[in-house]
Amino acid sequence: MEALLDPGDTASSLLDAVRTSRAVAEQADRDVLIAAARFAALHSVDSVEESARLDGDTFGDRMLPLAGPGAPLVSEAAAVEFAAALGRSTQAGKRFLGDAVELRYRLKHVWARILDGSLLAWRARRIADMTRYLDAEVVAWVDKQVGPHAHKMGPVQLERAVTQAAALFEPDLAAAIAETDAAEHRSVTITTNQTTPFVGVGAEQGQAVLALGYVDGVLDAADALDLEQAIAAIAHGLLGQDGYADASLDVRRAAALGVLGRAYNSGSLDGVPGAARVVELVIHTDTRELARTGLVSLGNTRGLASIERLEQWATTPGTVVKPIIVVDLTEDIEAAGYVPTARQRRQAALIHQKCSFPYCQARAERCDLDHRAAYAAGGPTSSQNLTPLCRQHHRMKTHHGWRYHRIRASTYRWRSPHGYEYVVSPAGTIDVSSDIDPPLTLAA
Repeated sequence: MEALLDPGDTASSLLDAVRTSRAVAEQADRDVLIAAARFAALHSVDSVEESARLDGDTFGDRMLPLAGPGAPLVSEAAAVEFAAALGRSTQAGKRFLGDAVELRYRLKHVWARILDGSLLAWRARRIADMTRYLDAEVVAWVDKQVGPHAHKMGPVQLERAVTQAAALFEPDLAAAIAETDAAEHRSVTITTNQTTPFVGVGAEQGQAVLALGYVDGVLDAADALDLEQAIAAIAHGLLGQDGYADASLDVRRAAALGVLGRAYNSGSLDGVPGAARVVELVIHTDTRELARTGLVSLGNTRGLASIERLEQWATTPGTVVKPIIVVDLTEDIEAAGYVPTARQRRQAALIHQKCSFPYCQARAERCDLDHRAAYAAGGPTSSQNLTPLCRQHHRMKTHHGWRYHRIRASTYRWRSPHGYEYVVSPAGTIDVSSDIDPPLTLAA
C-alpha cells in the first residue's frame, strides 16, 4: 500500500505543490479554450449566404450559429468531433465551442485576458454565456466595461453588468431574456431506475429490493405553493388508511405525489383527460434468474422490483400491470425488409439503453436503428446488424466519416474522421486513442 506521506513532506512543500498544480490546471483550461477558438476558425463561414451555398455540397453538414449575431457560423460535423475530443456530449461540446467563438469575435477585451493568462477560463465562459443573445453594440459596451476587471468580478457582479448593459441599450430584449432565464431555471427531473436493497423484510434470502424514484425540481413560486397545498392535504388524508397507519409524514407526502399522478392518469382531475397507470413488466424467456432472486425488470424504469411489490401495485386502484414477453436478448431476430420490427426495436432499446455514439445520452428507444452493414449492400435487418443512433449521430456515421464496429453485444469501437478512437457501451465512453499514455482498456 502506498505510504500516505513522503519523507520530505512539509506543510509548505505540499501547499506549494497545490498552488503549482492549480496554476497548471488553470492554464490548461485556457489552452483548451484557445484551441477551441482556433478549431472553430478552421471550420467556419462568415455569413448565412455562404452557409447555404456550402450546405448543398457537404452531404447534410450544417453551419451552426453557436455564438451571437455577427460571429462566424461553425460546421456541425466539426462540432461533433470537437465534442468527442473534449470528452463531452455533442450538445455540451457545441456550447463550449460557442463560448470560444463568442469570446474571440465579440468579446475581444475579455479574450485578450485569456490570451495573456490573467483570466480564468470559467469566468470568460460565464461572460460569453450571458452575452450570446445580445446585439453587437451591447456586447461591445459590456466588453469594454468588464474586460479590465473580469479577473476579479464574481458571478453576481458579472450578471449585474450584463443586465445593466442590456437594459440600457435594449430594454425590451433585456426583459425577454430575464423571462427566458427564469423559465430555463425551472425544471423537474424524475429518475425511476433506482433500486435499494435492504435486509430482513420477509424475503426468503434475507434481503428485499425497494424500487424507488427520485424527484428533483425547480418550480415557479405560485406552482410550488399549489403543489405544497395539495401534497399537505393528501398526506393528511392518508392518515389511518391501509398501508399508512404507522407511516411517517415524509412517507405520506411522498405517497401524495403518486396519488396526484394516478388522479391525472385516471382522468379524475377536473377537466384533465388521462389513462390508468401502467407498470410494464418485462420478462425474459429464461426465467431461472427470476426463480432464483424473485426480482423482475420494469420496462418503464429499467429498475427492479420484487414479486411482492408487484402484487401491491396490482391491487392499487388505477394501476394496470402489463406483462411484456421479451425473447432472449441474445437472439438474433431477423426482418424481411429494411424497416426493423417493433420487437427488434424493443430488444435493441433494452440491450443498449442509449445512443451508441461516443458520449451521447439520447435514449435508445428514441433513436434510429442503423444498419452497420448497409442494407443496400446486402446487410440484413437483424439484431446483430442494428445499432441505436440518434438522428444527428446517424448522419455523422452515414455522411461525415465516423466509422465503428461491434466488439460484443452493445459495445462498439468508433473511429472519428481525424483518427481518434472511442469504446462505447451502456456504461459510458472511454477514449482509447493511441496518443493516450498508458492505453486504457474496457473491463469485460
